[in-house]
Amino acid sequence: MKQFAVIGNPIEHSLSPVLHNWVFKSLNIQAEYTKIRVEEKHLSEIVAKVKNDELDGFNVTIPYKENIIKFLDEINVRAESIASVNCIVKSKSKIIGNNTDWYGFSMAINTNQIDVSDKEVIVIGAGGTSKSILYSLKQLGVSKIILLNRTLQNAIALQDEIIIPYSLEIAESLIKNDSIIINTTPIGMQSNQSPIDLGLIHKNQILIDVIYNPLETTLLKLANKMGTTTLNGLDMFIHQALASLDLWFGESLSKQVNFTQLKTYLETKLC
Repeated sequence: MKQFAVIGNPIEHSLSPVLHNWVFKSLNIQAEYTKIRVEEKHLSEIVAKVKNDELDGFNVTIPYKENIIKFLDEINVRAESIASVNCIVKSKSKIIGNNTDWYGFSMAINTNQIDVSDKEVIVIGAGGTSKSILYSLKQLGVSKIILLNRTLQNAIALQDEIIIPYSLEIAESLIKNDSIIINTTPIGMQSNQSPIDLGLIHKNQILIDVIYNPLETTLLKLANKMGTTTLNGLDMFIHQALASLDLWFGESLSKQVNFTQLKTYLETKLC
């Protein structure tokens, strides 16, 4: 039986085992997926498990999407460009890092008919998930990205002709009543906190939170009450996970999965 996992710290929030084990069962695949809480000093040991065939592959969640890279033999061209890895695959004895987050986000945006082409987008956060979303937004044709981060230096490191970095402290002067806002930070995952002042939320905005657990963060809860167009992270989560499966098995398993059934099942686990 093939063995897969997701690693991170914290890891309790992750629904990855529920998703993957549902897919394995529905497609009659002999495989098992677990979650592993890992300290940073043990990252090399997890990679060794793939080398030794104890694991057939794994996903990476916060806070290791960047730190894992130095332990890999190779990284995919897109993942290298993004500088963030969330899916590890073994190929001909080499351990290879991939990024399916950017694809998951692009699919979520497209299937929910959110148009960002030629528009200004505000992105909160400059970590591994943010890097994937910045890459996706460029592929989707945004004209300008305002990147807000608590540590300005980390945002400045991502600056280019489209990305303009600012301190999160001046969010009030940058967020407009019709802004497209994307939260890529974990703020709101395990608390009632919000990455921005809730007074900045307006019904004419589009508000996206990549957090899927809870389905409705404090930020989205208020926005939904106001009638703002919102999107949580569940669709992105599902699409990135299915893309990981395709990489691990070398075939398009994702096309055999009933997305609606899977999403409905996951929503019952998050209510």
